[in-house]
Amino acid sequence: MPIDPHGSSARVLACFACLLLSGIEPLSGQGIPSAAAATGPSLLLIDTETRVSGVGFRFTSGSALPVRRLRRSIAYAGPGPVPGVRRTFGFLPGISAPELDRFSPLTLQKDVVRLRRLYGVAGFPDVSVDYDVTLDTASNQVDVTFLIDQGAPVAVGEVRTRLQVSSNPDDPDSDTLQTVTPRLPPTLERSWERHLGWLRSRRGRRFGQQERAQLQNETARWFFNRGYPWADVAVAREDTIGKTVDVELLVSTGRRARVREIAVEGRRRLSENVVRREIPIRIGDWYDSRRVAAGQTELYELDLVKRALGDVVEAQPHDSTVAIRFRIEEARPRLVWGRVGWRSEAGVAGEAHWLHRNFFGGARTFTVSTTVETGWAAVEQTRGRNVGASALVRQPYIGHRSISGTFGPFIRWQDDFRDRSLAFGVETAAMYRRTTFKTFTIQHELSKLRVDDALQLLTIREFVQDGPVPFDPVFIKSVFRVNTTYGRLDSPLDPRSGFLIQPTLQVTGPSRISDVEFLRLGLQLVAAIPLSDRTGLFLRASGGRLFPFADSDLREPDARVRALAGLRSVMFTAGGTADVRGWGVGLVGPKIPEVSVTSVGTGVAQRYVPVGGLARLTGSVELGLPFPLLSLRHRTYAFFDAGRVWSPGGLVVPADPELALDPWAFAVGGGLQFATLVGPIRIGVGYKLNPTRIDLLSPGDVARTLATGGDLSSLAVDNRRRWHIHFSIGRLLF
Repeated sequence: MPIDPHGSSARVLACFACLLLSGIEPLSGQGIPSAAAATGPSLLLIDTETRVSGVGFRFTSGSALPVRRLRRSIAYAGPGPVPGVRRTFGFLPGISAPELDRFSPLTLQKDVVRLRRLYGVAGFPDVSVDYDVTLDTASNQVDVTFLIDQGAPVAVGEVRTRLQVSSNPDDPDSDTLQTVTPRLPPTLERSWERHLGWLRSRRGRRFGQQERAQLQNETARWFFNRGYPWADVAVAREDTIGKTVDVELLVSTGRRARVREIAVEGRRRLSENVVRREIPIRIGDWYDSRRVAAGQTELYELDLVKRALGDVVEAQPHDSTVAIRFRIEEARPRLVWGRVGWRSEAGVAGEAHWLHRNFFGGARTFTVSTTVETGWAAVEQTRGRNVGASALVRQPYIGHRSISGTFGPFIRWQDDFRDRSLAFGVETAAMYRRTTFKTFTIQHELSKLRVDDALQLLTIREFVQDGPVPFDPVFIKSVFRVNTTYGRLDSPLDPRSGFLIQPTLQVTGPSRISDVEFLRLGLQLVAAIPLSDRTGLFLRASGGRLFPFADSDLREPDARVRALAGLRSVMFTAGGTADVRGWGVGLVGPKIPEVSVTSVGTGVAQRYVPVGGLARLTGSVELGLPFPLLSLRHRTYAFFDAGRVWSPGGLVVPADPELALDPWAFAVGGGLQFATLVGPIRIGVGYKLNPTRIDLLSPGDVARTLATGGDLSSLAVDNRRRWHIHFSIGRLLF
């Protein structure tokens, strides 16, 4: 039967609400305003249609728990951020109109209890929680504010351990326990002392449910990793003295056990030897949960394995030996997949792959791939077209499970700001991979490169008057590459914490084979620093140096044009979504208009192309902020970027002195980041703080002026060119 909001039932409910909110059930603590102190219209006007317009928190002594966690623990979530804006734009996809909860005094009381329990398990036993309710009679809505004094926390005092074993080790359910002297094998004593030192280091930390679980789990893990598969750790006693808790951990170690059996279940195409070589634990070894987990990871990383799980076999005697088991699920041996997308510098692009996951056995893979970048609908000036194909064989095990190798031919055609060229050859690589962010790779490429219409650093006037000089060099390249990645990040696509160090080295040789000769060094540093649960810093710095030598020495006038054509693919550029975001891809540093000569002998230019340089330095500071309209998965960001590309000694500069500019470039800006299944989609705007005059002039105007011998200072700058829009999916970390 519906309740008449103006009838007797509503009045009874209002009276009940008023009694609860007036402190008949006292909830206020010392120093906290009582709910009875609520101001504004009488709470007797609350009825069944009253809605909750807002939920807030006020702290008298700060809060160790973030507000986001508090909101997740209570029933009244509130309308969320900027409800007025969301109500207006709720018809747009991705923006939900706010929904207001019905106000219930009983729910409010339950939320108080929930908050008390939350602070209690976090180590604040004396927490005091009250509330203040304000009624807006015009909209029949209430605003609820929880008043919280978390009080003093309870801290960890002394942490002791007591070891015990079952008097009947063959019966794991035996209740007969015998306390023994905490004596471990001599080989483990030093490690155990280090663990005891770690337990002592926890003294003074806030003792809540999380700290309690960490003490148990880390101690249990110590035994699991050193031959004790049956170990169990419990908190035997907690002695509270004032605001300090002394903790005693009771460790039931069980028998130390060696591996007697390694069972593999679920394999169909993989041979037993292939599976066992990926498992870093052998029969006769002491049980080690770390090595079992590593075997699980190694098996999962085989392309043929869809799932892998390693664990201890259930229902076995708890004696001095242990049987472990690995269960795997194999995927289909062949796979065809592809994708089509769009990138700001490549336009519409796509790739297709045919994969054999067990090529001639041994978990070896064979992949035939093709990639296409059309340049269509690209927004960057340095857009280009690229087509490539390759056939690659990957051997997942070369003497060690962490070392893999690849070999295969490739062919690439490209037409972009670097050159228009065709390259084909063979690539060979060996990679040591410890974790995702701890790798070491050695690669060799032997290829033939044909360059069409190679870049020639002529003046614009010479180019227009005399026309381009046909120059289509051919090179043989033998390049060795060494790439290292070291660090740890919580996410490869959108890191919030961690660091990454990436040094690179490329060198050509031997000289009797390679027509292009150089040494190239590079280093990139990345750091992600969380400032709070809603904000964080992302820092990036990079540098590099290119040293041409022998036949590619740019100081030799007779070989300069040919050497430059062979070095174009390894010269440094900057600008774009990955570094200095006020500029387009590659457009920091020296650049020239890309001139085409018409049939009537005039030069036209639609874009700039970077000349590149022999040295590069860049740096970036980005502040991540919450998105005011959407959930915490989406964010906004602001950045400051800096970079420079130059050639020491002026070895690679435009022939026109007006274009030979290589100062430091600085940019600021911001953008939006939307979380998706394929990674964060980032849309940003950069603003050039110190553009050169060339940056603010159109390439067509520059080309026409230089071709006629005019003065660039006579041209009016276009300040709209200070701005640049960037679009990317994920962060470019590698």
